[in-house]
Amino acid sequence: FAVKRDMDLMRRILLRIEERSDVPPRVLTLEDFFDIKEDAYVISLHIDLLCDAGLIEVMSTSINDGLKDFDITRLTLAGYEYLDAVRNIKVWSRVKKTIDFVGGATLDIIKQMAVKELSKELGLG
Repeated sequence: FAVKRDMDLMRRILLRIEERSDVPPRVLTLEDFFDIKEDAYVISLHIDLLCDAGLIEVMSTSINDGLKDFDITRLTLAGYEYLDAVRNIKVWSRVKKTIDFVGGATLDIIKQMAVKELSKELGLG
């Protein structure tokens, strides 16, 4: 089961985690992302990658029928920083176009590119 990393999906998952308005925030699980992507295994993999990258915090994980599920509690500071860099759709579109052209990029490079584009949007670069 090989899946290519989907940077759009990762961005959308981060946005969903941030948009929770519950106080205190409720825990999110795979089901909270099914409207973004129907394939639970793909969502699970990308949540796992976000966790590996230190962008989200999970309280626990479980495996049911070979599917890894998570109790996602929050974005980390690194998660907010990354999301702030890629949040603007114009910035994200330009970054995505470039990474698609070159065939991909690391999260760090994507963030650097987005910060540069965001600086231009703000008239700083």
